[in-house]
Parts: sequence; structure tokens; C-alpha cells
Amino acid sequence: MIVSKSTGNDIVALKGIDKQRSNNAGFYSKILSVSELALYCSQVFPEMPFENFLWMLWSVKESVYKYRKRTVPGLIFSPAKIIVQQIVPPYNRRITKFEGAQWESGEAGSSEEFYRGTVLFESDIFHFRSKIHAEFISTVVNEAEDFENIRWGVKWIDHPGSDYQSSAVRAFVLNKLDLLILSDCSDCLRIEKNAAGYPIVLKGAEEMGIPVSFAHHDHFIAYSFLLAIPH
Repeated sequence: MIVSKSTGNDIVALKGIDKQRSNNAGFYSKILSVSELALYCSQVFPEMPFENFLWMLWSVKESVYKYRKRTVPGLIFSPAKIIVQQIVPPYNRRITKFEGAQWESGEAGSSEEFYRGTVLFESDIFHFRSKIHAEFISTVVNEAEDFENIRWGVKWIDHPGSDYQSSAVRAFVLNKLDLLILSDCSDCLRIEKNAAGYPIVLKGAEEMGIPVSFAHHDHFIAYSFLLAIPH
């Protein structure tokens, strides 16, 4: 099995944000840099209220942090130090309602449209894709511009409690992994946290080396992982 070294994702349920606080300079200046504010002003986003722009960038920065924390366990999240440099909107910018209970990247095909761009953190460049609906913003990042081997998904759940979110997102990603690597239930895959606090995928006593990232907010859960399947 060929694996990649890390992954990072995030999700923001737009029903759960405080719009008034999001538009307060005392709040958003702790998240956005001067250049990112200029990016919003210089690129016209008629479909995107400022609070959505703010939380899209938050989701990008959180995703980069999760990506890097797997290789730098002591890393502290500092959103102002993670700088979005470029945003390319999709051809169709219309924000639509989320249809159905879940979405996974393998079901979308090449025609799926995302906001995408580049991010600078210290000396490293990352690439991101953000899926935006009226109900949520979901983001995944990668060091390579090619997202071919990234799997990510979003699901609506009935209960927003933290314990339910945690168990539901694990079940969501394990179901996808079982299908992709043809795991049988005599030696089922499971997910645990290692000493550094990030999730690891196990099959029996063996760590599979598949980097996984989880996110949840309100009634939405999301995952990402990187996995190259040999042909």
C-alpha cells in the first residue's frame, strides 16, 4: 500500500456562527492578515458575505494546522501566521442548499466545483479546496496541487452532541476505508488517537499508516484522508 504523509480538513456549520461577532474588526483581525483583508476587497465575491469569507479562511487555516501537527506534534494553532495568498472561485459561484444527507468526493466526479487556492505557512506552500453550501463550509488541504489521492466527505447528523459527533465521524470514514481497501470484519479497521493526539488507523495491532483528519461542528461531520491505491 502506498501512503501519503499527512492530511488536514475542517468544517464550519454556518448556522452556528455569530454573524455580528464575525464582522467585528476586534474579532476578525485576530484571524485575518492585512493582505487577506485586501484579498477580499480586491477580488469581488458578490455571492459571499464577509462572514462566510472569514470562516472559509478559518477552515483553510485549521486544515493546514491539522496537516502540519501530524509531523510537528507540539505545534500551536496561530491562524494569523497561516496566510491565504490566492483564492480562485468556481465558475458557478451560486451558493446552493446542501442536497441529501451526505457527500463524498468519490461520488462528485471531475465536474464538482470548489473554491481553491494557495496558503503560506512559514516556508511551506499548501493548496486548498473548499466546498461551500448555504449550510456549511468544508475544506481540505494538501501540499501538492494534485488532489487525486485525497478522499473527503461531509455528512449531516441528527444530534450535535460531541460524543455522537465523534462516534459518527469515525463510522463515516471507516465505512469508506473498508470499501477502498477491502477490509474484512475478521480483522476490522478501527481508529484510535496516538500519544500526540491525532487519529491513526489500525487493523488488528498493525498501524496502517493512513493519515486521517476529522472535523465536526453542530449537525455536520467531515473527514479527509490520503490514500494511493496501487493499480
